[in-house]
Amino acid sequence: MTIGAIDPEQRRVAERLVLAALRKFHREQPLTVDLRMDALVSRVRAAAGRKPPPRHRGATALTLEDADLRRVIEEMADDGRLARNGRRVGLAGTRPTLDPEMAEKVDRLLEGLRATGAAPPRVDGLAGRLGIPRALVDQLRAGGMLRQIAPGIDYPADVWSALSARLAGMGGTLTIARVRDDLHTTRRHAEAILAALDVHPGPSQRPSGPRRPLGQRRTHRPSFGQRDTRGVG
Repeated sequence: MTIGAIDPEQRRVAERLVLAALRKFHREQPLTVDLRMDALVSRVRAAAGRKPPPRHRGATALTLEDADLRRVIEEMADDGRLARNGRRVGLAGTRPTLDPEMAEKVDRLLEGLRATGAAPPRVDGLAGRLGIPRALVDQLRAGGMLRQIAPGIDYPADVWSALSARLAGMGGTLTIARVRDDLHTTRRHAEAILAALDVHPGPSQRPSGPRRPLGQRRTHRPSFGQRDTRGVG
């Protein structure tokens, strides 16, 4: 089937809106280099719905269907104006960057988490005290600088790599108690670490002491307040 040509004016409108939407996205999320194609289409639609002044060069309305808008985006990637990674697109040459003040805060956040070893506090509280917005914390996770292994438990990437390597080198059965003690962490953190590594903890050790011989009946013990009537007659 022959795909119809896109009107040149509509192509220019679409290209302008795509570039503007991506620039805004990168300003809002400086650590994220791309976004899903459908998310970009939605951003372009939202921008197209805001009417510019009548004599503004963007006064022409976007009338392309989603399929044609996707074609424009794909062709912009083909000619090098956009970078494409599977179903994700971004501005070509974009690198994750932060302004110096926020970069210093992020460094303090990561150093604070490193200082707590295998038992870090909740990152949201620490980030809030440093003035780091929650959206940026999500970007640190998406960008691989933070590794969230469970709700409320995040490790800097280098710390998580070291913990993973340490557990991989531990022989024998990994139990929650053993991981907790060896890593000097809490039971909650130990459980999350094992789950994130897809390690099923071994069974807890049975308490020591003499075991009842097989087949021997359990000795009757009266409950509290109950009189033992055995042998009474």
